[in-house]
Amino acid sequence: MFNNKYTGIDFRDHQVTFASVKLDKQAPVLEEVYDMPLGENIVSDGVVLEKGLLSSVLHTYLKENKSRSKHVHLAIPTENTLIRKLTMLPDLEERDLAKLIQFQIGETIHIPFEDPIYDFVKVGSILPVSKGIMQDEDFTLEDLTNNIEKDIQGQRSEILFFATSKPVSQKIMETCEDAGFKPHTAEVRGLSLQRLLMYLHPSWLKGTEMILDVTEETVDIHIFKNEMIVFSRTMAIEAVDYSQPLASDEDVLAFTDNSVIETRSQVAATVDTTWDEADFVSAVVNEIQKAQNFFRYSLGERDSEFSRIILTGESAYKLAGLLSERMETEISRIDYSSILAHDGMNQQLLDTCSVAIGLALRTNDKPSKRRKAR
Repeated sequence: MFNNKYTGIDFRDHQVTFASVKLDKQAPVLEEVYDMPLGENIVSDGVVLEKGLLSSVLHTYLKENKSRSKHVHLAIPTENTLIRKLTMLPDLEERDLAKLIQFQIGETIHIPFEDPIYDFVKVGSILPVSKGIMQDEDFTLEDLTNNIEKDIQGQRSEILFFATSKPVSQKIMETCEDAGFKPHTAEVRGLSLQRLLMYLHPSWLKGTEMILDVTEETVDIHIFKNEMIVFSRTMAIEAVDYSQPLASDEDVLAFTDNSVIETRSQVAATVDTTWDEADFVSAVVNEIQKAQNFFRYSLGERDSEFSRIILTGESAYKLAGLLSERMETEISRIDYSSILAHDGMNQQLLDTCSVAIGLALRTNDKPSKRRKAR
C-alpha cells in the first residue's frame, strides 16, 4: 500500500525528538511532535553509547500508538558532521569530481574520521583572477608565486563537501532498525532546518543568515549564505574556543578535536547548573559573535553582514526577547501555523522538535547513494 506518513527522529544527549508528517493531496501536514527524555550516558556528544536502552526508548514511542509511521528520516548529530567549501579542484562534471575527490581523501583533503562517509555537491565554478603586472614597489616573490599558480590552475570548481563518521551513523541506523523503524535517509541537522524554512519562510536564507538551535547546554550554529549552508558547529556554552582556526589552508579540512569534547564533559560535571538568565544570554551572544568572526575572517567573508538570526530549539523561548535587546541583527522566530494539523501544538515543543519536523518533511524521498572513503 502507498505510504503517506513519515517520521523524523533527532537524537540529542538528553532527549529524542519525533515529528510525524502526513501527505494530504501531496501537501505535508504536521500531525504530531513528541519528545522523550533520555537517561545519562545513553547518547553522549552525539554518539550512541547504549544501543539497547536507546532502542527501548524508540520502541516505546512506536508501541504507544500503532498508527505512528515506521518510515523514518534520521538526523546526524552536528557534533559528528563536517561541512566545508572546497575551491581547489578543477572545473569538472560531478561524476569526474567524485573520482578525483576519492583520490584526494587523506592526501590534500583531510577528514577527522577514521572511517568516514562523505558526499558533495558542486555549487558553481570559479574563474581565475589575475592581478596582472605588478609594480616594483608591490612586487614580492609570494605574490608572483600565487599569481602564477592561479593562472596554471585555471577555472576551478566550487564544492560543498559533507562528511561524517560511518560507525556513528551506523549505530543510529541499527538502533532504529532494532526498535522496529524503517530508516529511509539520514542528513545533517542544518539541512533539515533549511528544508523546514523552505516550507514556512521561503524568503529567508537568501542573504547571510544564522540559525541558532539552542538548549541550556549547547547551541547548534548554522550559517547560510545565498541559500547555501557554509558553516555548522555544535558549541558547548562557555566551553568552546574559536581562537584556533579550523584549518591553516582553505582546502584542508579540520574539525573540533577531542579535547573540546572532554572539556564539555568536564564543564558539565563541575559548573553550577543553576540557570541564570543574564549569564546564559551573555554566553549565547558570545558564541554568536565568535561564529560571526570566524565566518568573516577565517572563511574569507569580511564584507558579509548578517541580516537575520533565526532562533529555534528547546531554549528559544527564553532567548527571543533578550537577544533582541542585545543584538542589532534581526531576531526571528519560526511560524509553524501553515503546516499544523491542529492548533494544539505549542511553540516551545515545536521549536524543540524543529529538526525532526524538517526531517519528516522529506516524506517520500528515496535513499541516495553515499560516497564512502575507505
